[in-house]
Amino acid sequence: MWAGMSEAVVDMRGIVTRFGDRVIHDGLDLEVRRGEVLALVGGSGCGKTTLLREMIGLQRPAAGTVSVFGRESGRLSGAERAALRRRWGVLFQHGALFSALSVADNVAFPLRELRSFRGGEVDLLVARKLAQVGLPADAGALLPAELSGGMIKRVALARALVLEPELLLLDEPTAGLDPVASEQFVSLIQELRQALGLTVVLVTHDLDTICDLCDRIAVLADRGVAALGSLDEVIAVEHPFIQDYFLGTRGVRRVAH
Repeated sequence: MWAGMSEAVVDMRGIVTRFGDRVIHDGLDLEVRRGEVLALVGGSGCGKTTLLREMIGLQRPAAGTVSVFGRESGRLSGAERAALRRRWGVLFQHGALFSALSVADNVAFPLRELRSFRGGEVDLLVARKLAQVGLPADAGALLPAELSGGMIKRVALARALVLEPELLLLDEPTAGLDPVASEQFVSLIQELRQALGLTVVLVTHDLDTICDLCDRIAVLADRGVAALGSLDEVIAVEHPFIQDYFLGTRGVRRVAH
């Protein structure tokens, strides 16, 4: 955590999430601090990705309030929401690239949606973002089907960063990557976090990513946040999921590393 940075970028209070009769979150509270990397961890079906979607208004909770950059999303006009959306970027699970568009056109998509950039400006910004995520200039002409898993993640990251956001949301950013590509991607996020002053929230199952990248961990269980804090603080909490996940055979080997 960067010294002196404690302002809440995201503040979720009393969140209730339902799918039909099934309650996923019941009175959940969570705060994301400016400048930190926060991991959302939990068992299948605990609502990690759903919580990510609720942070940025892609899904509305049944009850509770969500504030981003001090603005309560449920009280904003359409124009205010559009302006707020420019302040975050999202890397969806599996990259979610448009298969019929080239790499360059995928990265340019948010810029062209705004219709406030000329063609030459768009090309320049796309080239800059591809370089920033470690891709060569000629990658822009490729189609998603021609990319490796690691390249897909980097292209999706370039698209998430093209509007220069302050908040970056990552859904399973290293899923499907081999260990080397995963380690490289985590290093890239670390570098970009420092260079751009990003606040990062990520959903992950990967212990290596958690240990190497995250300042704090929010463990979702029992329809709420069962533990929140540093790795040492979280593993001190006596909860069955935490003990199994962090202090099982594989967890102990990685956490103690």
